[in-house]
Amino acid sequence: MDSNLVEEQPYGWVVVAVATLCLAFGFGVNVTVAVLVKPFEQEFGWTRAQIAMGYTALSIGAAIGGIFWGSLSDRIGAKRIALFGALVLSIGIMSLSQQTELWVIYAIYFAIGGLGFASLFTPLLALVGLWFDRRKGLAIGIVTAGAAAGQGVAPVVIQSMISTGGWRFAMLYLGVGYLAILMSLLMLLKRPPVLESATVELSQSDENLWGLPHRLTIPWLAFAGVFCCICMAVPIVHLVPLAIDLGLTPGTAAGLLSTLMVSGVCGRLFFGLLADRTGGLFTYFAASLIQTSTVFWFTQTESLFALYAVSVVFGFGFAGVMTSLLICAREAAPLRITGFAIAVVSTTGWVGMGIGSYQGGYFFDVTGDYTFSYGTAAIAGLINLLIVAALAWFRHTEAQRARGQNLSRIARATSSAPSPT
Repeated sequence: MDSNLVEEQPYGWVVVAVATLCLAFGFGVNVTVAVLVKPFEQEFGWTRAQIAMGYTALSIGAAIGGIFWGSLSDRIGAKRIALFGALVLSIGIMSLSQQTELWVIYAIYFAIGGLGFASLFTPLLALVGLWFDRRKGLAIGIVTAGAAAGQGVAPVVIQSMISTGGWRFAMLYLGVGYLAILMSLLMLLKRPPVLESATVELSQSDENLWGLPHRLTIPWLAFAGVFCCICMAVPIVHLVPLAIDLGLTPGTAAGLLSTLMVSGVCGRLFFGLLADRTGGLFTYFAASLIQTSTVFWFTQTESLFALYAVSVVFGFGFAGVMTSLLICAREAAPLRITGFAIAVVSTTGWVGMGIGSYQGGYFFDVTGDYTFSYGTAAIAGLINLLIVAALAWFRHTEAQRARGQNLSRIARATSSAPSPT
């Protein structure tokens, strides 16, 4: 059913371009905590676990808001929701520049996540997924590559702004720029033809590309996403302070994070194309394997070259994880609940990001280095791989059972057919 209802149109690529740029800016906000760790530590004397809780607050907000905004976008469309999100995101960034209390910073990051970022991320990805069928992997890969590019450019840009005028100056003018750019871009969004010509069949059907009950597969994908994102969050939030602790300058440390994110641009395009050929689940497992097998190596090397090498490999893998997990949600869910399915998977992912961010700072404060923090990230990655392998086995078993039933029906029909005389 999916393939017949989704007729790809050229304007879909305009929607891809808008979503790519908007999520590049949106994900740039996520790395503000990473570059603010040292300034906050120096100015206020807060611990790294306390500062990292800002990212946790953002993640929890995004998790809570994601399901609401995703479900709402299934009913009223993405444009109005995304415009609201852009406004909240911009005002939130600007308001950070005036704060001195930690709890207020937490509240702002929570609002940025739940009312700003979540109302951009989930509706825009769901919208892109509805414009495409045959090339949905490439389309979602491009959009998530933009998110990686934003995370790659933002640390360098924000660190440069901090060096020029301080962190308050950086947050104020970053928010002003976001407001002008995002509101202009989002005016170009349109609803996809599949929604404009929606039928009763679309609103009622439970069919999906996996042929499995979505009430079973979506929760398992969401559960895997928690552990995947615990693994992912530790380097994203704690790579810059780890590098500075090793003696690198703040600019060089931010450059490492940028390298990781820029490598992610390539990873998201590659794994998006791969998903169009092999399906989302295999692609998700492959990307998760790269992420899990490299995360601990950040703590096992001190040379700049080796840190860059690990950043490139980890960035390539972690970026593919995000792309392919979203494609899995698109494939496993009926079209009528695409936004909701992506929201559920994203929500649990953000829960994992929040846990990973906090535990990275907590175990550093307890042990005095990052070895245990990155070690627990690797363990979480292994749990994710086990869950995905179990889901793949179940899908394969169900497919084999369905084929066996079809062959049995054919055999019975053949045997009961009258013999030619």
